[in-house]
Amino acid sequence: MFLEEFELAKNIAADTAKMLNKKYLSNPGIISSKEKDIKTEADMVAHEYIYENLSNTGIPIISEEGDNEKFNLADRQWIIDPIDGTLNLSRGFGMSAVSISLWDGGVPILGVVHHLFSNEVFTSFHHRGAYKNDHRISVSTIKQKNEAILATGFPSGRDYSRDSLNNFIMNVQAYKKIRMLGSAALMLAYVACGYFDVYHEADIYIWDVAAGLALVSAAGGTYAIQTGSSIFKYNVKASNKFLIDKI
Repeated sequence: MFLEEFELAKNIAADTAKMLNKKYLSNPGIISSKEKDIKTEADMVAHEYIYENLSNTGIPIISEEGDNEKFNLADRQWIIDPIDGTLNLSRGFGMSAVSISLWDGGVPILGVVHHLFSNEVFTSFHHRGAYKNDHRISVSTIKQKNEAILATGFPSGRDYSRDSLNNFIMNVQAYKKIRMLGSAALMLAYVACGYFDVYHEADIYIWDVAAGLALVSAAGGTYAIQTGSSIFKYNVKASNKFLIDKI
């Protein structure tokens, strides 16, 4: 079940990445840059291509660039981010990816994260493991926070108040190292690979993390999500199974 959708997602992500590399890698065409968010022509073109090709499945699509009138995490739906790491792309910083996932009953069935600046393609399929290209990946076995690498960031809509930032500092002090790459999809992919041990972000949009959570889960890790400040935002934790209760 869903094998055809898995193959379709991989092919669409690859075609989208190829198109973006050909036309938009050097100039994504900035449409707006308000406060901490940015929109580009590349985002819209990628969204339209992915949306058009996934629509043939008859499964509803939730997208960063979509209308998203009906959303319930428990539904069967595609959850996509046409470009995760748009600001990175606009600055030529090589941390951006196409992110496509399918969720059903609140569970990630498959995930595809296609790196735009490299040949890295991360995929997962329910009960069949997670892969970086053709090589199976797995989460780390680190057991203590003081030996763990935390991947995190500051989503565009998060609370930047003094109290919120102080709480953030108190939390991250327990880790060995902190990494912020500006792409939740890639940071979660690297947790799935065991490069990082923990991912934790507050009030992050579901399309930023949906495919990455599929990867972590299929790579032997686990995750926890709690509703954030809006219907699309969640407080997200993901790691190997030794660390999840310590985050």
